Amino acid sequence: MNKLTLMICPHDTAKKPDRWFRFVQYLNNQLDVKVHLDVSLDFQDFHQHLEQADIVYANPADSIRLREQQGFSAVVRPTNLYDEVVYIANQDIANPTLESLQGKTIATVISMLPSKVALHSLKEKGIAPAQILDKSSWLGVVNSVSKNEAPFGIVYKDTYKELSANTKAMVNAFAESEEKVIFHGIYISPNAMDHKSQLERILLDMNTTPAGKDVLQELNIEGWRKTTSEEISTAKQMMMAA
Repeated sequence: MNKLTLMICPHDTAKKPDRWFRFVQYLNNQLDVKVHLDVSLDFQDFHQHLEQADIVYANPADSIRLREQQGFSAVVRPTNLYDEVVYIANQDIANPTLESLQGKTIATVISMLPSKVALHSLKEKGIAPAQILDKSSWLGVVNSVSKNEAPFGIVYKDTYKELSANTKAMVNAFAESEEKVIFHGIYISPNAMDHKSQLERILLDMNTTPAGKDVLQELNIEGWRKTTSEEISTAKQMMMAA
C-alpha cells in the first residue's frame, strides 16, 4: 500500500478545513507512506465513502460502526476534547436550571450519541422529563425551543458554538454538560494495520515537537492519548441506551 486515505468527520471540516491539510502535511513528513485527505461535503457523502478510507477521525457514533461493521481499530483520541451538549431554554423562562427540566418537554435529536449521554445524565440526577421531542437536526431543536414547541432543548455543543449570534439569541443557553465519556478519535482500517504502530507513535509524540504543537493548536487539540477498551465499552453502552 503506497497511499493511505484519511477522512475527517464533517463536523470538523465544516469550517477551516485547511487545518486538516496541515495535519496531513505533518503526517506525510513523518510516516513512511503518503496520506491523502478526502474531504466530505456532508455526512451523507462521508458515510457513502467510508469503506474507501484507511484512517478516519470519527465521531463517537461513527467510530462504533467503524469498529463493529468494518473492523477498524482505535488508535488515539484527543486528550482534551469531548462530545458535550448545551442545554437551552425558551427566552421567556426565567432563571432556568437543570432541575427546571423535571416534568417538562425537551427537544433534541434522540438518535445522536451526545443526546443519549445527556439524557442518561439527567436520569442519574433524578430528573425525568415528561416528553422527549425528537427533531431531525440540531438547528431544528433550536427552532423548536425558540417557538416554544418545547420549552427546553439539548444541542450538541460543537454545533451550538458555530451558530450565528442571531441564532443563539433565539434561545437561552443556561448549562453545559461535562460528562467526558464520549469523544472523536482516530481509527485505522484492517487494510492499513501495518502502519498502526508508526501512526500511533507519531501522534502520541506530536505535542513534543514545535511543528506538531503548531498543528495541534490550530485543531484545538492539546495532544493525543490511546483510547482504552473501557472508554469504548462506555460509548457503546450509551449508544445502545433507549
